Amino acid sequence: MAKAKMILVPSEKMDGNKKKDRNENTLVRMSAAARKNLGFSDKVELWPNTTSTEKRMKCSVLLDIFQAFSADIKALKVDGFSDEELRRVGFVTTKTYNRITGNSTAKVHKSIWISDTVDTTVIGADPEFLLFNQDGSVVRANNVLAYHGLLGCDGAMAEVRPKPAISPEELVANIRSIFADPKLTKPISPYRWMSGCYYKDHQRDYPMGGHIHIGNPARVAKLPLEQRENLFKVFNKILDELLAIPMIKVDGAELGSARRTKCTMGKFGYFGEMRLCNGRLEHRTLSGHWLMHPKLATCVLGTAKAIIDEVFSYIAQNGYSMSYMYPDKFKGVNLWRPDFDRWNEFPLAADIGCVDPSSKMVDLLNTSSANRISIKFLQSWHKRMRGLSTYRKYAMYIDGLYEILKFKVKHFQDFEKRIQKNWLEGNRFIGE
Repeated sequence: MAKAKMILVPSEKMDGNKKKDRNENTLVRMSAAARKNLGFSDKVELWPNTTSTEKRMKCSVLLDIFQAFSADIKALKVDGFSDEELRRVGFVTTKTYNRITGNSTAKVHKSIWISDTVDTTVIGADPEFLLFNQDGSVVRANNVLAYHGLLGCDGAMAEVRPKPAISPEELVANIRSIFADPKLTKPISPYRWMSGCYYKDHQRDYPMGGHIHIGNPARVAKLPLEQRENLFKVFNKILDELLAIPMIKVDGAELGSARRTKCTMGKFGYFGEMRLCNGRLEHRTLSGHWLMHPKLATCVLGTAKAIIDEVFSYIAQNGYSMSYMYPDKFKGVNLWRPDFDRWNEFPLAADIGCVDPSSKMVDLLNTSSANRISIKFLQSWHKRMRGLSTYRKYAMYIDGLYEILKFKVKHFQDFEKRIQKNWLEGNRFIGE
């Protein structure tokens, strides 16, 4: 897999090619020299050179590589392009060019990325939290916040909805900017904003979720919805095993098991809980406890990103084959039932080493017994995470979460959960 800068040129020749068996808007045409120089031969993603994650998502396109028209290459030579420049040129239709560049009026746009890598996919989240009056009573978020927006309500619980990001730091910064915006927080400014996992008062209970949203690489986004959903089932299992299980240490047995097995509003955070959100995976197992402090949030999201990039890397290396991601023999099978123990027959799960039987996953998550996340367990988990090909890139987050999870449950139970203190006033985290 590779990523490189290229020179993008709109081609009138491609605009005028009306062959019935060829849609030029789905192609990027390159000379043999350019393909060899840039290192691409199949499908690639193109996007503008931008620091804006939102613009990247809006303007990126997935294209098939095809041989360039000789007339287009000759025209660039006449325009004075050097041999070195010609080895970095890609031709697209005017429609595709405008999509990538934002309707640029320039004839040549040099700030273009071309890639077949998957490590620049985005991550998002919409963690929930509670509002409390000074007397300790819950203020229902739907009485003070609108349903939509960067800061809104999900029923009685408040929800922060940052813009997605490529890096954990950017996503955490997006969360902080929402909490720090007085216009957004004015309706909830009189109250205490509290992170958590589960709370119950005399009226009802409140299961707070720390849902993570996973952006699709362009190749995955092109898969039929049914195939994506099957892939996401395996993907979610991997996230459950590598992230949700160790995170029960933060929830503790009483709150974690209540959220997953005793909540009168429904069961939340159980093994396999996921949702398709606009064709993307929403991982719903984690509680909202990771929102308690930006340091914890950064480590959790960074660890999630390491797992996400690892999964997409394996998928890409195996040609996005459905037999690799989700073998046909398991179509229609309930993977979440406790007696399912054939995860080793999913090549994707097996390659990453996430083959624990469903009975073990259900038991660990439903009991949320934090004492089972022992030092010995964490050492084994950390060794597994160091074995990921993405570990070097995300080591600071994985190592950081490892150190955090070594603390006793009582430290997490006793730590300040007020978001204003931790996110806006710089309150130090456990052990700092």
